[in-house]
Amino acid sequence: MSEKTELNIALNNDTARLFAEYEAFTQVSPEVYVQQLIEKTMPTLEAMVGALRDANGDEEAVMELFGKKMAESMLKQQQALAS
Repeated sequence: MSEKTELNIALNNDTARLFAEYEAFTQVSPEVYVQQLIEKTMPTLEAMVGALRDANGDEEAVMELFGKKMAESMLKQQQALAS
């Protein structure tokens, strides 16, 4: 089992109220909702970090690298889900 790092976020009142209403309808807590959102968007984060790393400060190269890495990351995620 992998270690987990806790992340605390502050929500404004409107957002907290909306999450409370969502939870009342779905029984899905804000913590679970955010965790699932993060897991589903991991390919985007991985691609951006990889592009920034590989671009070596070349701002023009970042978006091209991002596109390539996004495709690679999504493929990897799909393969993991299929296993």
